[in-house]
Amino acid sequence: MGRQSIIVGIVLAVMMILLSVPAVIPSEIEWTIGGQLGLKAPPLDVAASADGKWLYILCPGEIAVYSFTQDKIVNRIPVDKTVDRMIYVKEKNALVVTGRSGDTVRIIQLEVVNTFTTSGLPYKGPKSAPITIAVFSDYQ
Repeated sequence: MGRQSIIVGIVLAVMMILLSVPAVIPSEIEWTIGGQLGLKAPPLDVAASADGKWLYILCPGEIAVYSFTQDKIVNRIPVDKTVDRMIYVKEKNALVVTGRSGDTVRIIQLEVVNTFTTSGLPYKGPKSAPITIAVFSDYQ
């Protein structure tokens, strides 16, 4: 009997604590429009990259690639006009697109290419060389 009364006492104490804590009820949600894109055609589907830097917008005949950091569409990937769905596969950094015909699934492998200028940096060889090899290193 003593063990049951201890359990009942603990349950009552927990209930009193829970009842004394005020309930948090959100009274409103604040929001703003972060931006707006003008597109050539209505979007059929959208997907975001895993790192949140890119938004892929599927329109008839193309996928517009929007950069959140640059706040603009930076590339357009041509696709067949029958493509009407896509998903982003994080593990492969790829878009999988399918169309109304249903007989083809395409995997579009994505790779970010960074451009930079070497002007003003030390170099070896002629300035007009057709290929530039840039070495990034840390001497520590």
